[in-house]
Amino acid sequence: MSLMPLHEILAHDIRSLRRGEPGHVRHPESLRAIRLADKAARGALPVLIAAEPGSGATALARAIHMTGPRKGRPFVILRCDGAPGGAEACDAALEKGLREARGGTLCVEDAERLPAAAQARLRDALGVREQTRRVPRSDARIVATTGAALDEEVRRGRFREDLYYRLQIQPIVLRPLRAEPGLAADWARVFMRLFAREEGRPVAELTPEALDLLRRYDWPGNLRQLENAVFRAVALAEGPALTPAEFPQIAARAGGGPLPLSPRPGRTFASPPPDAAPPRQDLRDPGTLSLVGEGGELRTLAELEAEAIRFALTHYSGRMSAISRRLGIGRSTLYRKLKELGLDHEAA
Repeated sequence: MSLMPLHEILAHDIRSLRRGEPGHVRHPESLRAIRLADKAARGALPVLIAAEPGSGATALARAIHMTGPRKGRPFVILRCDGAPGGAEACDAALEKGLREARGGTLCVEDAERLPAAAQARLRDALGVREQTRRVPRSDARIVATTGAALDEEVRRGRFREDLYYRLQIQPIVLRPLRAEPGLAADWARVFMRLFAREEGRPVAELTPEALDLLRRYDWPGNLRQLENAVFRAVALAEGPALTPAEFPQIAARAGGGPLPLSPRPGRTFASPPPDAAPPRQDLRDPGTLSLVGEGGELRTLAELEAEAIRFALTHYSGRMSAISRRLGIGRSTLYRKLKELGLDHEAA
């Protein structure tokens, strides 16, 4: 699928803002983020993007890079969480990332998860170093993302105060879809127009009932989940308008009544909500696909394909992009096969 990625949508809107032209998004909350990103892109100071998982923080970091004076130079992403080797490997990865991003941008994902040594190295690279240390300041621009309230992490002693204040120079907060009425509907229209054009589908609008469903849903997976839902809807649509019938997974969770919002304590963005993705199941003989059925005869290709799709849904936790990529089929084809198999409701 060659659809315009999220970072290109955001970069397009930053450029449109500079020309005084309307962009893709229209909601005031999205426009606020675009204005802040435009301001950040014009300089070289550190940026801190706070957002829940799936909200597009890394995409916004890339858009800032693409629309600033460092465009055309390296954009390097550092992910330390869960990397083999622990704290020492993360510190080495940060050192390597700073070298590779020289003259460009280093995007540090989930900054709150950096080990202490990596936090100290990043602080030094930003020019906030102790007199006894002799670490050269990096000329890579630092854009960090976080899924937590870093001020609270500082208070608990888990994040360096000097690094926090250095990153906090240009903060951008991306609010979750559930927090702003109409935000999900606005992004749904953006995705619908782009998907319909890319797939050559005559879909031009969302019905009032569909918009109401999208507004009422909690969207625990934020933009990533919404994008998948709209792509599926466009791929399966049988008319010019998207209705609740094209959003079976959302309608099933809605249950036909008002959708309760999940409790969200405080200001933390720390961990994905429990319903962000279907839980993985324990499978017997995982990864094994039997060519022979119970009767001793070879199974049909259709049966094997259906089993492969069911396994992929579980193995990749319903992430449509990963499933379509690994199975070697387009997302629109994947959604049609899910519908034929009656598995629409299982896709995240």
